Amino acid sequence: MKKAQAAVEYLMMIAVALIVALLTIKAVLRTANYASARIRDTSQKIAETMNEMIKS
Repeated sequence: MKKAQAAVEYLMMIAVALIVALLTIKAVLRTANYASARIRDTSQKIAETMNEMIKS
């Protein structure tokens, strides 16, 4: 009985660790996507500003 209980406890710990890892990966990907969008928008604004300065 104790071996089975220990096995179930280990499986639960592995499941919790996987959930934490997945949530961490999701948060990192969301942050990376947000940063990528901000960089793209900022780069576009810089290019537009430079084009306006060149035309003036």
